[in-house]
Amino acid sequence: MSEIFEKVKDQVKIADVVEHYGVQLNYHDKGLCPFHQEKTPSFSVDRRTNIFTCFGCGETGDVISFVTKLKGVEPLEAAKTLAETFHVDVDLGGEPRRQTVQEYIKKCLLDIGKTNYFEKRGLSKTTIKKFCLGYDDYRKAVVIPYSGKLQYYQTRGTQEKTFFKPKTEDAGAEPLFNIEAMRLRSKEPIFVVESPICAMSIYQSGGNAIATCGTGGWRKVVDEVKRKKPLGGFILCFDNDEPGQKASETLMAELNGLGIQAIPFNIAGECKDPNELLMQNASELEENVKNAKLALRKHYATTKDSFDAQELQSADIEPPSWIVEDVLPTGLAILCAPSKIGKSWMMMQLGIAVAEGKSFLDFKTNQSGVIYYALEDSKGRLKDRMTKMLKGKKAPMNLRFVTQADTVDNGLLDKIKEEIKTFPNTKLVIIDTLQKVRGKAIRNESVYSGDYREMAVLKDFADKNRICLLFVHHLRKLADESDVFNMISGSTALMGAADSIFIISKKKRMDDSAQLSMTGRDIQQNDLIISFSKLDYKWIVQGTTEEIEIRKEREEYEGSPIVITIKELVKRNPLTGWKGTTEKLLRAVYDVTGKQVAESTVSVGKTIKKYERKLYYDDIEHTETRSSSERVHTFKKVVRGKPYGYQRTIYDGNDDEDD
Repeated sequence: MSEIFEKVKDQVKIADVVEHYGVQLNYHDKGLCPFHQEKTPSFSVDRRTNIFTCFGCGETGDVISFVTKLKGVEPLEAAKTLAETFHVDVDLGGEPRRQTVQEYIKKCLLDIGKTNYFEKRGLSKTTIKKFCLGYDDYRKAVVIPYSGKLQYYQTRGTQEKTFFKPKTEDAGAEPLFNIEAMRLRSKEPIFVVESPICAMSIYQSGGNAIATCGTGGWRKVVDEVKRKKPLGGFILCFDNDEPGQKASETLMAELNGLGIQAIPFNIAGECKDPNELLMQNASELEENVKNAKLALRKHYATTKDSFDAQELQSADIEPPSWIVEDVLPTGLAILCAPSKIGKSWMMMQLGIAVAEGKSFLDFKTNQSGVIYYALEDSKGRLKDRMTKMLKGKKAPMNLRFVTQADTVDNGLLDKIKEEIKTFPNTKLVIIDTLQKVRGKAIRNESVYSGDYREMAVLKDFADKNRICLLFVHHLRKLADESDVFNMISGSTALMGAADSIFIISKKKRMDDSAQLSMTGRDIQQNDLIISFSKLDYKWIVQGTTEEIEIRKEREEYEGSPIVITIKELVKRNPLTGWKGTTEKLLRAVYDVTGKQVAESTVSVGKTIKKYERKLYYDDIEHTETRSSSERVHTFKKVVRGKPYGYQRTIYDGNDDEDD
């Protein structure tokens, strides 16, 4: 019998015993005495002698004495209890043998049906089986293995709130609960909680969780991450108390320092921890797990990730930033024109206008810094061009020039980024020309693929730095009257990748005016008629193509000898008007204008028909009567608002019928 006492005293540590029965020892191995009430710790253990002592009430002794006193049992019963609790074999027929951890857990697995503790905590039978949960009938405690290998465990008393973990020499150092979740190399995020039951609660609600088994366990997470970085990131869900929040903040900082994706998330809501919420409202915990995953994904989302339509609908998205209002937004832009047409003059004009915050081609600009890569010009040519434009004014401070540059694949964008960092108000970067900075083609890559790959890099750079990257490019020599944008030199990928496209074209090189066509993702397609003023060395706007066409039609109408004659004849006959054939009208043209019109009577009739609507808006009514031998045209003064039931409106150049 004495051998049993000696084996128990030798193998069971006093510190483990007192902590198992609820005495919390501090750093100096002192705690509140369980044998009398006190507020200041007077109870202590001596790990060297394996003895406890209370300097308050005088109690002292070994592990068996402690249990005998605390539980009020005989020493032999106390020894048997300790042997069972700490896995010391008390077989009286031979030498006591220490039970292995795996043997103990497997034995407890068989008795899981003797308790409904886990069911009361909201865990399903599937979860109980998944995590190999067991029950120690003698100790009246549930047994929670830390992994499927059954190498480590903890027990929780079902009647008293007592916890037990095996000694290091028996089971090794305490690992993370469910550490396998971090080693699966899954892209699913990992929830980090304090207790195994909380980890199992999250697993049951659709998450993948580990438990630190105490707030200090965050260090084990960091150590494991350093060994093998997880793919899915972490969601930190420590208990909703001060120690839990502090541990969450500490672990968050450590993971961020390691470059690991992680977010804190209050998954328990108003409850203390996830298991408490599982017991109160399982569907709410399941919804919170889902929302936590979305929150992590959203926090670290890239442009390659999908996003929710309703979220987009309610999002506060910054509108396009305009360099030139309604014409040139931030992003990737390309200006194309034939060689020697004056596109470099236009780029200098644009650069000065934006740097000064003054209008460009009659459009308002937003003042900002400009960098102009004039890669086909010398400093002398730039100075001459700028001097002619400024006409004695001082050059704007926001305008900078570059005459040499690297290619796109050899440092150009790094240099531009450096310039933007040095001059942060820079919003417009002009590169004249695109061909000067293009990178090397990749072997066996098609022209389209090469163009799109390079343009995609440039667009991404412009978007990330919120600048307008404007390239000057050339047009093909072959004209395309059906679509001027088909004349861009290169593949269609250039136009497809760019945000804004501008084309300067002329029907004939010697024409005084040119057409500026524009289209893009954020601008309306439009055509302007422009001309270069050799007096001011600037491009000026004559109007839109529609305005120019209306103006031209009006000038043709006003200058037509037929129209001039009709107006004069009506003026001479204000009451009755004028009546006659086209042949008679031709003779009257010479009398009124002094001009001999080389037109047939048929063409005169077509001219009358063409301008009939315009004559009406000039207060002249035309009617035509036919007989078997001739057609008679009558022109007379309109009684305003009454002829043909039309309401008179101001002539706008449109010959369509009124609505």
